[in-house]
Amino acid sequence: MDKELQGLEFFQDIFQSSVEGILVVDSDGIIIKANPASEELFGYKTRELITQKVENLIPNKFKINTKSHREGYIVKPKTRTMSQNLDLWGLKKNGSQFPLEISLTPTIIKQKQVVIAFIIDISKREEIEKKLHISQTQLKTYSEELEKEVTSRTSELTTTVQKLVASNLSLEDQMQETQEAEKRAIANKSLSSAIAKNFPHGFIIVFNLNFEILLIEGQAIIPLGLDKMIFEDTTADDIGIFSDKQKTKLKKDILKTIAGEHLSFEIIYKNQYFSVNTTPLFNEQAIISSSLFVYSNITAQKKTERDAKNALKKEQELNELKSRFVSMASHEFRTPLSAIQTSAILINKQNEIGKEPKLEKYVAQIMRNVKLMVVILNDFLSLSKLEEGKVEAHKKVFDFIHFSKIFIEEVSTTKKIGKNIILEAPDHPLLINLDPKLMRTILMNLISNAIKYSPKNTDIHIKIEESDAFVTLQVQDQGIGIPDDEQEKLFERFFRAKNTQNIEGTGLGLNIVKQYVNLMDGTIDFTSEINKGTTFLIKWPKTQ
Repeated sequence: MDKELQGLEFFQDIFQSSVEGILVVDSDGIIIKANPASEELFGYKTRELITQKVENLIPNKFKINTKSHREGYIVKPKTRTMSQNLDLWGLKKNGSQFPLEISLTPTIIKQKQVVIAFIIDISKREEIEKKLHISQTQLKTYSEELEKEVTSRTSELTTTVQKLVASNLSLEDQMQETQEAEKRAIANKSLSSAIAKNFPHGFIIVFNLNFEILLIEGQAIIPLGLDKMIFEDTTADDIGIFSDKQKTKLKKDILKTIAGEHLSFEIIYKNQYFSVNTTPLFNEQAIISSSLFVYSNITAQKKTERDAKNALKKEQELNELKSRFVSMASHEFRTPLSAIQTSAILINKQNEIGKEPKLEKYVAQIMRNVKLMVVILNDFLSLSKLEEGKVEAHKKVFDFIHFSKIFIEEVSTTKKIGKNIILEAPDHPLLINLDPKLMRTILMNLISNAIKYSPKNTDIHIKIEESDAFVTLQVQDQGIGIPDDEQEKLFERFFRAKNTQNIEGTGLGLNIVKQYVNLMDGTIDFTSEINKGTTFLIKWPKTQ
């Protein structure tokens, strides 16, 4: 009998220390049991909720619906969770209201139908959503994930609370009639054992001072393999799911708990996250004799937290990119606009007969700067479309050699004096199945960069090769090169090496090139040395 009563005290301690509000209501809506968390939640003193109607805890405008819902639930009882979507509100003793979430579980106590209600204040959920600044769709997903987790957590407590209600009533009756209490204790023990076996999404273990397992129950023990353990004389060392390091820590935590500490921590097993809460358990002499460990699976909650953090990180990165874009765009547009303005003023002053050559020079300067602005705007537009996922590769078969020769001729008419573009390619047509428009942008960026970052009287070599598996494009210059410590950032948006700060550019071209190459199933790599030049090598598979 002592062991049975001691088992009941385990559940009494769990009931009293639960952080969620728990009410036990009879079929007439009268509160017959309330834990400290529920009293604090509604602002009542100890035992002040007992014998009150449950409707007294609900604002007037919701009482009619609540009463009809309760009466219907008594007729057809089943475990259910009522979420915030049902517009549930609680009424505190001081008259203030708060949103709540309720999980209901029916059970039979002393041959009478009662309902166990788990009550959670969800008012903090809105504060969390406001702080994260995530989109409405993300908020809806996060809310659903959080609601699932809350439902899971409340379900995990259901079986334990049923034990507490039955055992607590039995202990109170025992004070009046020992024999009747013994019969109820036996019945409650059987019921508690059955309920504990269904402890959802986790398990509970009770250890004594010698690390022996006095109780282990819960739905998770089967998938974790704990159901195969022999519990008689079984100790913490026999728990196979823990490593030796975890077993050593477990023993230390058992001793700390029996010494009076309440511990909370997390563990990971097979990519599953468990929150662990411990509490000391007292015997009849009010001496701590064992420790209770409650393991709750919080994998879903962890995923929700990671998603929220990732959303916040993505938003921060987007804000940073916007700031860099505004700064860079302002700088890059300022130079050509100033040149255009200066040329326009000079044209106005030189608008006389005999000064046509100067006018042509200024007009050409305006055209060059307008073309530069068009290139900058095209880079911005290309990046925007890539970010929105609107760019697709529309492949068709064309002669890559002929395509490249035509493009080089166009570029040669605008290149600086003293720079030669040399093409090395097979003397026969080379048919490829790629997107000509994207290929033109790739060639434009690579060749214009080679021209821009190379000194006078240097050659730019373009080499096209064909093998059984690949078609390769190589663009080589003899320019300023890329510093070793900055090469890993070369394809990032808005990146410009420290040795290019005095040369016009947006820092977008190579980022766009890499994304276009990827869209056509290719790869891009490069080698570079300061003041000796840079070589880009692109490969596309032939069977596309």
